[in-house]
Amino acid sequence: MGSGTSPETSISGFCIFMEQHIEEFLEFKTGGRLKKSSARDYRNSLNKFRDIVRKPLVEVKREDIIKFRNVLNLSYSPKGVEHHFNIIHCFIKFWNPEVNCISHERIEVPLAKSNPRPTITEEEHRQMLATLEENNYSDLQKRLMLNILWDCGCRIGELVSINLEDIDFDNKKVRIDTEKTKKERTLFWSEETRKTLCKVLPIRWELKRGNALFVGLYNSGEFSDRVSIKTAQRWFNEARDKAGIKRKLMPHSYRHSRIQRWIGTGLDLISVSYLSGHENISSLEHYMRLGTAQVEAVARKAM
Repeated sequence: MGSGTSPETSISGFCIFMEQHIEEFLEFKTGGRLKKSSARDYRNSLNKFRDIVRKPLVEVKREDIIKFRNVLNLSYSPKGVEHHFNIIHCFIKFWNPEVNCISHERIEVPLAKSNPRPTITEEEHRQMLATLEENNYSDLQKRLMLNILWDCGCRIGELVSINLEDIDFDNKKVRIDTEKTKKERTLFWSEETRKTLCKVLPIRWELKRGNALFVGLYNSGEFSDRVSIKTAQRWFNEARDKAGIKRKLMPHSYRHSRIQRWIGTGLDLISVSYLSGHENISSLEHYMRLGTAQVEAVARKAM
């Protein structure tokens, strides 16, 4: 301040400086196919961080992180605070050591306890399949979608990203890019899924629409080049409701169910993390939480 710089000018300067870091970080994340809604979440959290800390990135210290957390605690639920902190942790990790700032390893992300997510049972899966016709292409796509979700436990965004050229039909597998880490991994499916694929592919090849395995259908009767995530979620909801399932299941329920089944077969957590596309086994903790009925079943089985 001794040079005659006013507090307002100083604040404006670090805001511009921090904004440049934020823009570069978001450009990197969106280049990795970060969804628009996620990009908005990232920008919202980073702007809060900038406005609360009010320092250039190179001057941010651990006490500033604590201040950020304390302010968030006044207005957000524990889960919301955890979400904001995860984004800041990712932001700092991206810039350290490129920028001489606090290490992301010194940022303790507060973990909020959440209720166990619903998993789908095989009976419910079969009930949903029973609502779909065998000789209708639209229903065949939905049947294939449900079977791949059951076999592979992939995210719905990963499912709709599957391309025809990446399918190894003979070996019942497909290469995909993991939605969050962008690393390539392989999904493996069952003989039942392969049989459904046998019915879908000849029709799909005749459509000559793009390279996606799953295509949408416009009201005009024309097919789109690729089905959207929103449409795939609607397919799931329609099958669930038609099957008379009252529980609030969602496509991600398949992922929780598949990961718990992998663990239940005795697979070690490192193998499960490879199959599920997680970078480390600590990420699996979210999927290992059991509901009351599941806890009782485990306890009875262990007696």
